[in-house]
Amino acid sequence: MNKLLVLFTLITFLGCQPSKEKQEDDPFTKLTQIFDVYGQETINKGNIPAIGLAFYKDGEVYHNYYGTTEKGSNKKPNDETLYEFASISKVFAGSLAARAVVEGKIALDDPVQKYLGKEYTNLAFNGAPITIKHLLTHTLGFKDRYPKGLNEVQEKVSEGFYENKPFEYSMTNLLEELKTVELNKKPGSFYEYNSIGPELVAYILGQVYNKPYKVLLQEFLDELGMNNTYLQDFDIHKSTLLRGHKEDGKLAPLDKNPMLGGSAGMIGTLPDLVTFMKYQLESDDPLIKEATKELFLDQEGDGVGYLWEAMGIGEEEGFYYSKTGTSNSTQSGLLLCPDSNYGVILIGNNTSDEAIDNWLQLFFTKMENELIAFPKLNLASVLKQQFIEDKEGAVKSFNTLKIQEDKYYNTDLADALNSIGYDLMASEKSINKSIELITFATEKYPENANLFDSLGEAYFTAKDYNNSLLNFKKALKMNPENEHAEAFITEIERLQSK
Repeated sequence: MNKLLVLFTLITFLGCQPSKEKQEDDPFTKLTQIFDVYGQETINKGNIPAIGLAFYKDGEVYHNYYGTTEKGSNKKPNDETLYEFASISKVFAGSLAARAVVEGKIALDDPVQKYLGKEYTNLAFNGAPITIKHLLTHTLGFKDRYPKGLNEVQEKVSEGFYENKPFEYSMTNLLEELKTVELNKKPGSFYEYNSIGPELVAYILGQVYNKPYKVLLQEFLDELGMNNTYLQDFDIHKSTLLRGHKEDGKLAPLDKNPMLGGSAGMIGTLPDLVTFMKYQLESDDPLIKEATKELFLDQEGDGVGYLWEAMGIGEEEGFYYSKTGTSNSTQSGLLLCPDSNYGVILIGNNTSDEAIDNWLQLFFTKMENELIAFPKLNLASVLKQQFIEDKEGAVKSFNTLKIQEDKYYNTDLADALNSIGYDLMASEKSINKSIELITFATEKYPENANLFDSLGEAYFTAKDYNNSLLNFKKALKMNPENEHAEAFITEIERLQSK
């Protein structure tokens, strides 16, 4: 971009900034503060070293970074940090396929044999051929998920075998192996996630446009202004590429792709993904409408589009669609809801079970729920820090603000105290604060069985089994049908009998 244009844009932006007083009282600004707390709390749990977070709501965008690039480091991620997009790469192939459909280059019902050749007679089941639509919806009907050679290569990638070695496998090998695969289901009848469909989409796009897929993708990225996103260029950008670690502390292997890159292999910055999110929510490009058509319903009842997944209609938010990606060390996600005009991006550099649980909670339970409710704000989250530092003062603030029903939700004090206590419980560093706050809540609401149940769990997390047992028994006495308390009591008695 021209430097003068950048300077003009910056001056214009700064000139249009609202006053400090207005910013502090602005719901969007308060929402960013809530998200900052959520991001830092997730880091404090100790399972994800670094997080990149962004959201879009009604034309306003916010993004930030939390944690450090690796445990024990002081280096923080920033706008130049590159992340593995992993399977989010697939929706770029899907977008280009949608454009090809809009331009009449391909049709969803085209059999893949039209582009692969007549020798691929095996790519059909009882006369029903695999089509472009089936490539885009993971409904190929294969007996085995992957051909033997590709499966072996993917296992070696996960082990880091090709970290410093060239691949012994390419798209040519895949095309040869495809001549031997068997189908045991009718294409389009059963969803089974795979990488072959997106790679064949990339191959077919290269044929119909007479350009390598990497060139087609780069042209698309240039159109969008995604100037810091790359395909299969891991080594060139290794100095700014965020890496994750395995449980033994060693670097996790990069998610390198031996094929064209339609399924995985893209790396890019968080601001570039924000650009893609804005494009999805703001552009009138006809390919977006095409790419977000529901083409199939999977076994869970979720819609699948042009490699977009988890599509559906929410009762509150309306139409939504999303894509997540998991590499050997990175968990990423992009969720878009055009009817409610919001979008969410979340990237973390660890894929342990604990890290993914933390990631899922932040992405779907916290971030999405806040955006669905906006412009109302979660009163418990707004006052969370005050509750930790000054409980009685926070109660007064809570009772003053809760009557503003047009501005706040989560206005039941007992529930608010319980939810804050639970958030604090998730980190070893704040477990004592969790116990203090939930104890305070039980004093305010001595007839609330759920609070005693939560206090029992907080003590259990702190390994204070005597107090845990005492509070779980109180909770069970108040609510004899509390199976959660019963299970913990059984476990505590087992631990104490050793």
